[in-house]
Amino acid sequence: MLTDAIVLLVLGVAAMVLPLSSGFRHWQVDDLARRVGGQVHPSLRPTMEAKLTRRTLCAGVAMLLGGVVLLVVALVWPGEPPLDDGGWLVISLLVVLGAAGTVVAELWRPGVPGEGPRAARTVAPGFGDYVPRQAFLLSAGLVAAGLVALVATLSVGGSRWFSAEVLWRSPVPVLLVALAVLTLLSWWAVRRVLDAPQPAADESELYWQDALRAHTLTGLLTPLALVALLAISVCGVTLDDAASQVAADAGQVGPAWSLALLIAGYVVPLVIVVTLLATSPWWVRPHAGDRFRSRLWQGRSADELGARV
Repeated sequence: MLTDAIVLLVLGVAAMVLPLSSGFRHWQVDDLARRVGGQVHPSLRPTMEAKLTRRTLCAGVAMLLGGVVLLVVALVWPGEPPLDDGGWLVISLLVVLGAAGTVVAELWRPGVPGEGPRAARTVAPGFGDYVPRQAFLLSAGLVAAGLVALVATLSVGGSRWFSAEVLWRSPVPVLLVALAVLTLLSWWAVRRVLDAPQPAADESELYWQDALRAHTLTGLLTPLALVALLAISVCGVTLDDAASQVAADAGQVGPAWSLALLIAGYVVPLVIVVTLLATSPWWVRPHAGDRFRSRLWQGRSADELGARV
């Protein structure tokens, strides 16, 4: 567990240092501009940089705090730690804490404030104006599958086939709580983002505010899908370990069918990812402008708007 704590501390510090780099901040804005299609006016870049790098900073803080907690547990917990400190623990914590930091960033500052006189649009756009329905359904389906797998895994603990101790010391309970809490917080963050006012000086600023919203809302769905895929993998590995432990306690070799659970834990998420990449190019390289541009801007690109003075 001490090694896991060090990994979290190092990656947390690295994520907190990245936003200090002007090159990294510029790259984030340029990357969004490429996906949206258009050039960001220099006067809008500082606000957009602050908005985009805040998520990286919050993810770094979450990892750092997680590392501190894990370090304290490793140093003061007598004997065997409460959680198995295998590689799956640190991977689970990295994914969960990174996702949590992203959500907290949007709960903290959901809007994009600006200086000077502003005017807000009269009609508030909805979630469907920024995120394709396909993306929402895929993310929701993965979250549901992950929760079902986690609950089913814990429910078999204590039976004559699976060791309850192995199951409860694995990352499965952590992932179950984390996925449920992250789902609730993510949808709270979605509401906060959509309810935040959009005062803008002109069309160009409002357009890029919409681009940031599309990018933000997509970013709130993607971590949930990643945590859910990780949960499915961890369930397969943990069930195999729990079955093998019962067999070892009885002086037997682990059952052959537990190996199928292990293989399924790796294969199912891989099949899901490959299928998504093959059938939905949107997941390969999300185009943040495709949806909101057609729904809110009559298909116009940023370069087709009037020049900003």
